[in-house]
Amino acid sequence: MKRFMIKRVDKRLQAVQCLTGNKIKIIACITMLIDHFSKIFLESIMNDKLFPLYLAGGMSTEQFYGIDAFQKNILNGIGTIAFPLFCLLLSEGFFYTKNRKRYIGGMLAFALISEVPFDIGFFSRYSIAEGTFPFYLQYQNVFFTLFLGLLTLVIIEKVALKISGDGRKSKVTKILCQLGVVIIMAIIAELVKCDYGSQGIVYVSMLYFLRKSRLLQSAGFLIMYMVTT
Repeated sequence: MKRFMIKRVDKRLQAVQCLTGNKIKIIACITMLIDHFSKIFLESIMNDKLFPLYLAGGMSTEQFYGIDAFQKNILNGIGTIAFPLFCLLLSEGFFYTKNRKRYIGGMLAFALISEVPFDIGFFSRYSIAEGTFPFYLQYQNVFFTLFLGLLTLVIIEKVALKISGDGRKSKVTKILCQLGVVIIMAIIAELVKCDYGSQGIVYVSMLYFLRKSRLLQSAGFLIMYMVTT
């Protein structure tokens, strides 16, 4: 009965679907831009200019904390949706891409290219102090997380192909092995110190496993957003 209801809702969701992959990419990029603007530029202005101005009496308490609340609650809240969207795009892209090697290689290349501006934007002061500028070795950008997420999906599929059979024992073994892969890759993400760490691996894997049901995938997406907010 539950499966029938889920399938029925899925059909209705497909009928009213208005967001294409390209539209989701645009939304993800815009929200990521808002997130980085808030956390890099606006936060720097708050700390270096507005806070001293507030202490000197040049701004009222209402003005300063109003801007602070807008940055933290509105802009950062909007920016938080970017990562779940990228996880969704990644899980769908992995399933539909015609060349997975190029897809994974492109993600790794983009992660490497993005690392320097990411480190300069978020950690330049720390990396200069450590003598590793422009690299900050204690934290890696989110595209490394997505790259590890892609590797996780590759291994998960290989496990599914190797453990064949429709019996209960085969299904349980397959699920346990795939879960083990997710756990191992999540640990690696923590050791590498990627943005979102183990959460990112779990999110990508969850959306991939739920891809056959738009209802369950949407529920998973909402859970991700609430956890990361």
